[in-house]
Amino acid sequence: MCTVAPTQLIELLTSVQTRANDIEIEITDASARELEAMLIDGDLEVAILCRPDRALDERIHAMPLFREQMMVVIPPNHALRSGRRFGSKDLHGMNYVNRAKCEFNGYAGQFFQEQGVKCRTVYRSERDDWVLAMIRAGLGFGFMPQFSVTDPAVIARPLIEPDFWRTVNLCTVRGRPHSPAVGALMREAMRVDWYGQPAMAVTQIKREHSTEADAIAAN
Repeated sequence: MCTVAPTQLIELLTSVQTRANDIEIEITDASARELEAMLIDGDLEVAILCRPDRALDERIHAMPLFREQMMVVIPPNHALRSGRRFGSKDLHGMNYVNRAKCEFNGYAGQFFQEQGVKCRTVYRSERDDWVLAMIRAGLGFGFMPQFSVTDPAVIARPLIEPDFWRTVNLCTVRGRPHSPAVGALMREAMRVDWYGQPAMAVTQIKREHSTEADAIAAN
């Protein structure tokens, strides 16, 4: 997914190269909507994506990797820089730098409209590095995933009232035969840490096994 920073995949790619170096990986960069369609059509074997605006297609098997909060990103000299978090009404009247392929486009806006919050979109870009550069220059604020804020000069604060989160998943198509290479990639995705934490799917499996063991012991 183009809204997932490359740095988020380095540990996975390094692990694949170390443990399964006969695999050649071709990476396609696109929006969540585009990736979901390509995966179902068979143009992709694996996709890393999330769809906070709706449930994934029922044909897709999703293994959650990590969860991150959406942040309000402001210039370093912004008047609200000393705050620890933002309410949606703090954004009213501010200039907005839009991430054109953000999976929250058209979804988060309805919540702001309900609260009477209006922002003026001054720029749009498909590239996060351009968005961050424009924010740093003081042209407006942005709305970005926590781990995608890679510019140390800008200020990122959690948005509350409402707060938004995304869960990024490793996705395949249910029942579709996969090559050994796909299986190896998926094993490495479950083996590596994602921002210092095991993949959420691994944690869920361990929790389920622990619950089952407790139930057997109780019987």
